[in-house]
Amino acid sequence: MAFSDQDIPARRWRQARIAGIYLFGAHVALRDDFWTGLTPESVKAAFRRQARLYHPDLQGPEAPADAAKRREWFCRIKDSYDVLLDFLRSREEAAPAAPPPCRRIIAVGGAKGGVGKSTFAANLGVFLAGQGYQTVLLDLDLGGANLHLYLGETAVKRTVNDFLEGAFPHLADLAVPTRFGPTLIGGDSSRLGSANISFPAKQRLIRAIRELEAQRLVIDLGSDTSFNILDFFLAADVRLVITTPEPAAYLEAYNLIKVGLWRALNRMFSQAPPALRQDYALKELIHQATRTGNGDGVRTIEQLRERLRQRHPAALPWVQGILETYRPRLLLNKSEDDDQAGRIVRRIQEVARKMLSLEVPYLGALPLSQDIARSARDLVPAVARDPQSHLSRHLAHLSRQF
Repeated sequence: MAFSDQDIPARRWRQARIAGIYLFGAHVALRDDFWTGLTPESVKAAFRRQARLYHPDLQGPEAPADAAKRREWFCRIKDSYDVLLDFLRSREEAAPAAPPPCRRIIAVGGAKGGVGKSTFAANLGVFLAGQGYQTVLLDLDLGGANLHLYLGETAVKRTVNDFLEGAFPHLADLAVPTRFGPTLIGGDSSRLGSANISFPAKQRLIRAIRELEAQRLVIDLGSDTSFNILDFFLAADVRLVITTPEPAAYLEAYNLIKVGLWRALNRMFSQAPPALRQDYALKELIHQATRTGNGDGVRTIEQLRERLRQRHPAALPWVQGILETYRPRLLLNKSEDDDQAGRIVRRIQEVARKMLSLEVPYLGALPLSQDIARSARDLVPAVARDPQSHLSRHLAHLSRQF
């Protein structure tokens, strides 16, 4: 991201340069390319290296004078770490915003297995590619990756796991063409711990997703509401929630909508101004209201907003902004009865409106059809077999809402 000396106050630049020398050494910090390559991850890695050398609790017996020097140096390292992280935040705020390289990131979630997320994602990707969009399908069901099967691929040689393990520097290096139009970045759930990626790895993956060059990026998510899945869901421009008429499915669909909002509210502090980031009473109120469901008597978003009006009015615009931009959209799959579908959708919308102050748009119902069932069996997307099918017509209507 481009920036210049004029974007950052001179005093902060001086502090950052000194901090860089303490944490990385002059031979590194004075190189011309040091500041362009500096990231929070590299700062944290440098701090960990230095801490192993100078942290007082990690050393053996030594003379009091040597111990005092080591403590003093560790304090300088810790201060430098804080200065550099604060500098990076300031640099990001000062730099001009770049247009996102991916015009639309579409997440397909549902929080329950068997609702047809992967089949739908595959068909949506094939349809969008057929409409002329540069389309990428990405399998982020890290614990049960199978999107490649619905595109006629029995296996993929390179997967998201290879990116996470550092074998490939860019997600684009993993993309493979499919015979049905879109390119595919597959997953591999056969590796032990595939779904349990660390927070830094997840953040690196989300940044890489946003750097992918694609007009339409369709993400197939896992069937749960873990923090990883929620953060992938929130990283999308279009958030689709798929359910079926089964009670277990539509209850989990509403749960995904709810906990996705809870996660967004808790994460607002990473983008809020310093005064809000440092308001620990506000953080505790949000935490209690979203984690226990009844913090300080708060059961609904409207009650939370009332508490904010009374105690933290400066936070209201941030919360309102999250409510307006969150906007998950509901899709009913395997529907056999229009009346039943209408009742289910209205119930989800009513509860979301009452409890979450959210309007949840309904994108329509996909009937339980032999074409889609056959698509899942023979691993040929239904829209590839019949571009004029009911599914194709519905996807045409749906995609116009993106």
